[in-house]
Amino acid sequence: MPSVLTVLRAYLQSRYGECTGIAFIDSTPLVVCHNRRISRHRVFHGLAARGKTSMGWFFGLRLQLIINEHGELIAACLTPDSSDDRRPVPDPKSPDLLSRALFGKLFGDKGYISKALFERLFERGVELITGVRTRRVRS
Repeated sequence: MPSVLTVLRAYLQSRYGECTGIAFIDSTPLVVCHNRRISRHRVFHGLAARGKTSMGWFFGLRLQLIINEHGELIAACLTPDSSDDRRPVPDPKSPDLLSRALFGKLFGDKGYISKALFERLFERGVELITGVRTRRVRS
């Protein structure tokens, strides 16, 4: 399995496109097993984690992708699903893991709203553009 992953990673990196100044970031869950089988699951033991999406709870990994406006892959990262969407963009353990080759504008959904992330990317010449979180008004 490790030898296959090495070849797959090399192929994936050979297919990366160039940053053109406009990029999009999003993440998607990769379900490893059904929730009933979490206690018996052994393949991704220590890597996969329980997480929640708008569709409910699941056990697996989260795939983070950055693409340019032509749909070409710029960066990719796998994280345990319990991690925050914003964390691998400027990862504290590996500085700017996903955003190291970016410049211009980076569009993301509401999961990437963070003042600290915006400021850190802005210092590097990347403008993070996200949706606006709506506040619930209690009546």
